[in-house]
Amino acid sequence: YENVEIMGLYWHFVDLVWVFIFAFFYLW
Repeated sequence: YENVEIMGLYWHFVDLVWVFIFAFFYLW
């Protein structure tokens, strides 16, 4: 179960990174 929780946090982090990247290009 711990591995699943870590994977969940990892994917949430990846989603946040993509949001920042798209926002950066959109505002640029």
